[in-house]
Amino acid sequence: MTSEPACPARPSRRRVALLAVGAALAASGAATRPFSWPANALVVVLVVVVAVLAWRVRPVRTRPTARLRRGAAVWSTLLVAAALWEGYAFARQPEWTRPSDEHPTLSTLLDPALEQWPLRIAGWLVWLGVGWWLVSK
Repeated sequence: MTSEPACPARPSRRRVALLAVGAALAASGAATRPFSWPANALVVVLVVVVAVLAWRVRPVRTRPTARLRRGAAVWSTLLVAAALWEGYAFARQPEWTRPSDEHPTLSTLLDPALEQWPLRIAGWLVWLGVGWWLVSK
């Protein structure tokens, strides 16, 4: 006897809606000029919305171990250092709407690789996907 293969699970409407919103955000972000006010505003709005959503979720408590504490300390230190570097480099730019070679942000360093529109969409999708993965875990 052979059994019939199980029906592949259909994605939920919520997941489809999230993917559609992510694709629309990536397309609109890629359509903005780098370092323009619309691009900066889009990033700030996305960060605030995701931060509020992440703040509302109750984390699953795990028993803290020495290894977990060390890992959290190392990753927290790296995250804070990267955020401080980004903030300092962005604040020190002569003009906030134009990249500076003297004070490059991560976006400035990645800009040559993301000049083409399809690659910009891919970059936005990766950025949104990594952010969602970090928030949802």
